[in-house]
Amino acid sequence: MNGKTRNDGFTLVECLIAATILTVAVLAVSAAIGSAQAQVHYALKTQQAVRLAEALMGRILALPYNDPDGVSSPGPEAGESSVWKFDNMDDFDGYAESAGQIKDAAGNPFPAEYQIFSRSVTVRYETVNVPGLGNIPGLRATVTVRDPAGVTWTLSRFVGA
Repeated sequence: MNGKTRNDGFTLVECLIAATILTVAVLAVSAAIGSAQAQVHYALKTQQAVRLAEALMGRILALPYNDPDGVSSPGPEAGESSVWKFDNMDDFDGYAESAGQIKDAAGNPFPAEYQIFSRSVTVRYETVNVPGLGNIPGLRATVTVRDPAGVTWTLSRFVGA
């Protein structure tokens, strides 16, 4: 034997460097997972908001364009005190449902996960210029859905007269 000893282990500095690299890698992966979860959550909220907007737009479009009473001004007429009494599209102007009060076409509440949203409607008469066809009079119905943070989703449809 020559008196030299052999160390095959790690030094304290090498262990600290390895631990630091491992910590940085774990933090990077955690940040990526957190970002992906936030995107999935936003996509789910968007999907729910669009469903609510489409459901209400479907109710609006199911009604006749012209008022049976011959009145053509946005908003409900006298005697149309609830959404169930609306008799044409423009009666929905100004209609709103607050969070916790969202109902389907049958009057049943939407599931709890939809109750965080509020939704409102505007209806405006306007004329749209369509190339090749000219000016088309009609109305534009717009449904706006909001979440508690103030994020909004809007669905708009033009219906020609």
